[in-house]
Amino acid sequence: MRTIIIGDIHGCYKEFITLLRKIKYKKNQDRLILLGDLMDRGPFSYEMLHWAIKWKKENSERFFLIRGNHEQMILEQSKELETRLIWRAVGKTATIRSFAKNKDRVENYIPWITQNMPVYHIDNGFRCVHAGIQEEDFEKNSLELLVKDHSWSKKNLYSGKLTIIGHTPLEAPTYYDGSKNPGILLPYHEWNPLPEKGALCIDTGCVYGRKLTAMIIKDGQYYLEYVPGGQYTDGSSEKYIKIIKKFCAVRERLRF
Repeated sequence: MRTIIIGDIHGCYKEFITLLRKIKYKKNQDRLILLGDLMDRGPFSYEMLHWAIKWKKENSERFFLIRGNHEQMILEQSKELETRLIWRAVGKTATIRSFAKNKDRVENYIPWITQNMPVYHIDNGFRCVHAGIQEEDFEKNSLELLVKDHSWSKKNLYSGKLTIIGHTPLEAPTYYDGSKNPGILLPYHEWNPLPEKGALCIDTGCVYGRKLTAMIIKDGQYYLEYVPGGQYTDGSSEKYIKIIKKFCAVRERLRF
């Protein structure tokens, strides 16, 4: 039995389906884990979410979803100004358009996301989380770190049980062994032993025109496959996030 793990899809529904076909995914035999960020930025967020809802209903024992920062922003968007502004900067408009074309609203799915997209997944020989990890025990990590953090994994300080992550778009899948050294780039199209410890990032920036990567695990080994991504955004939103965070921090100080 194969376990297939796919990173950030971001509304790239067509690329996602193409990747499943390329790896000959069989829903009655394979297990599938999606690492979150199903929506935003790309053009088909509605289709992607509805695929996940249908698959979860039909195949719940073999299909697992992790909550990403974009799902978390949907859950939090009515609570804080900073979250609302950041969500708009990182792809909310594309999601609103996708759902509006289908006469629907993404907010209608908040209960489903809450119930079906936990923050982490524990499996045999590995675990999954969307963003970063510091402590081996998931409960000792903050929600901010597990769902939103970009920096911790790149520091290469984690050496606990193998954790597979997405969130940070890289040029190639990268393994972080906890040595504080630069991450190790991993090759596509060859079987290799699955590491026992460290963090392994498989977000390869599909929505930025790079790749959508699948990690296939079987009998203690892994294999990496990909399809080309679609150029739906240029990644410039990161500078706006920094501006928004500074603005909200100053606004908060002025309130007191």
